[in-house]
Order: sequence, then structure tokens, then C-alpha cells
Amino acid sequence: MRATIALQAAMAAAVAHASSLSEVHPLQFATAGTGCATGIHMIVARGSIEMPGQGRMGVVAGNVSLLIPGSTVAAVDYPATFEGYFASEAKGSEVFTTLIAEYTRQCPNTKIALLGYSQGGQALMDALCGNSEWGFTPSADLSESYDSSVVAAVTFGDPSHTVGAPWNAGTSNKTGIFARSNLTACEPYSDSIRGWCDTGDIYCDNGNNTKVHGSYFKNYTIDAAEFIVKRYNLSLADASSPSSSSSTASVTSLATATGSSTSATITAAPTTTSASASASTSSVSTAGAGSIQASQGMQEAGAKKQRTLR
Repeated sequence: MRATIALQAAMAAAVAHASSLSEVHPLQFATAGTGCATGIHMIVARGSIEMPGQGRMGVVAGNVSLLIPGSTVAAVDYPATFEGYFASEAKGSEVFTTLIAEYTRQCPNTKIALLGYSQGGQALMDALCGNSEWGFTPSADLSESYDSSVVAAVTFGDPSHTVGAPWNAGTSNKTGIFARSNLTACEPYSDSIRGWCDTGDIYCDNGNNTKVHGSYFKNYTIDAAEFIVKRYNLSLADASSPSSSSSTASVTSLATATGSSTSATITAAPTTTSASASASTSSVSTAGAGSIQASQGMQEAGAKKQRTLR
């Protein structure tokens, strides 16, 4: 009963906070592409109540696309709602799995990175590891046959964050509200995963600070992009690909997320890339030939769903 009341209170606080912010459509930094990417292909899941598309996690995908020429992105099309959270999250996991399978079948030589924020992060992890969280319908983990294709997976504020997982990053030392009971299923992809969770996050840390959940983009955008680029480069080395400037990305010109947790600056790397930057909101202004500044007013409220005991 106490846990249910706590979940209800945290969810109400998050909804109230989100509703007080200006609604801004997320930026779409990387192109969807119609063929096989010559760089890395990213599959991105937005957080709860974010507008359909890449959501704020698109900022990370945008940084990666600037460093790896020829990169493309696909957004996970799922509800991302508070109401019916269990079904919404399960749908996100299902779509992740389908997109991975379809893209690998069509483009077997292209490397894939998975990105997810909040509910989207839990959906990502369930696609990789299967669902072992309390109250959710169990699901299968991703086949090891994809481990040479899926080279990176990053999450911010994942409610299924579990203490002791080797991929944990950030300051949290507590489990989330939907902690996993089975980490073994994740082992085939363990080296490829990095999940950021900070102390106080009401979802991934079971904390009481509503501001923490939206702070990852200010604090860890560069770290997440660097991790993806590193994993991509390692995958090329493992495949004995010739080393060249066109196949190995540098992290020296990564963009820096600046200011509050709702703003970010992305500076283009001095290389030719097929990933273009396009904005879906009038609040975007051009600060120079290689700079895109975006004001993002959506403070992701996270994926707090009331547990219904049956």
C-alpha cells in the first residue's frame, strides 16, 4: 500500500511539473534514410508524454550523426503514455525488437545503436534482456545472433535500473521503481550497454527529486555520444575494417549540452555527413554555418505508472 501511494504521489508531481512547461516539438537531427546506412543506424525511443519522434534523445543521436558520416535514425513508434503504462512499455519493447530484426535482415553489414529515455529506456532494455520486472508480462531476450549488429545501447533515467549491473553509469546507488530480477539475460550485450541514472531520480533511483530526471541531457549527452562512437569504432576494428578517416569517428568536435536541462547546443563536426539537421519548431535559430541551437521546453516527466494489484 505504501509503495502504491508513493508511486501515485510521484506520478502526480511529474505530471504537474510537465504541464507547467512550454510544449516544444523535439528536434530531428539525423535523417531517417531509405537505404542501408554507411555509418551507424540508430533506433531511438522517446520518453513518456514526449511528442512522437525521437524526443529529447534525438540530441544524442544528432551528436553521433555529426561524428559518423552516413548515419541514419529510426524512431520507435509506440504510445509512450502514463495511462496504460505496462501495455505502452511492452509495445515499445516489441517495436524495438521488430526494427532490429527488419533492419538487420535488410542491411546485415550495418552497425546498430539503440537509444532510449525513461520509458523508452526500459523498452530498450526489455528488448535486449527480456522483461523480468515485477508486474510486467515476461518477454524473451534478444537473440545472440544480433550481437555483431547491435554494437551500442544507451539509456537515460531507465525505471528498470538495477544496482549491480555492470553497465550502470551516473551517481545512483539504488534500484529503480521497476528493477530487474534477471540481469543474466543481458550478458551477451553487457559490454555494449551504458545506462545513466543519478541520485534522486524519482524513477530510476526511486528518489524524490523531479528535476533530476530531466538533467541527463545537460550532464551526459557527450558521454553517451562518445560511448556510441567508441563502440562503433571497436566494431569496425573487430571486423578488420581498414582504418581511414571516413570509417573512424573522432570525438574531439562533439557538441556540448549547455545551460539548463532544457537547452542544448550542437556544433557540426568539420566533416561531410549525410545526416542533416532539421527542426520541427519555430524556436530554432541558426547561430552560424555549423551551429544549431535549440530551446527545448519539454521536461520529460518519466515513466511512473501506478501499480494495479489484481
